[in-house]
Amino acid sequence: MNTLIKKFFKPAFERFNEVQPSMAIDLATAVLMVEVSKADFSQDETELQSIRQLLLDHLSLCEEEVDTLLVNAHEEADRLVSLQHITRLMNEQLDQRAKAKVIELMWMVAYADGEKHHYEEHLLRKVSDLLYVSHEDFIKARHKAEGNL
Repeated sequence: MNTLIKKFFKPAFERFNEVQPSMAIDLATAVLMVEVSKADFSQDETELQSIRQLLLDHLSLCEEEVDTLLVNAHEEADRLVSLQHITRLMNEQLDQRAKAKVIELMWMVAYADGEKHHYEEHLLRKVSDLLYVSHEDFIKARHKAEGNL
């Protein structure tokens, strides 16, 4: 049974481990942002453009690299079964400030369409807990995203 579980999840772990550590974090961040945009079962163009612009603004990547990253992020999000391998990678490689920034970016995507759906908030709370982001930092990130409306 344990072997079957490992075999099932192995491809997800390997895909993230195949890329350079900094690119793995960028991909993990993009996947979480895509997941937020899909959480309310209504992924609109405003959210997709917001993700692209946020990645351009916050990562040291050119437009072509961001576009490639987004294609990969959408593919990973479609195959996603669990957030555990993504959050584990982030917990291993990011400090608290960087993890709080990921939550802030996710909040910005949640508010990109002008409204926050309760499924988006639930996903954000879940990821925040998995990343061990304090409630204070969670709320600060939310208020900062609300201020960008």
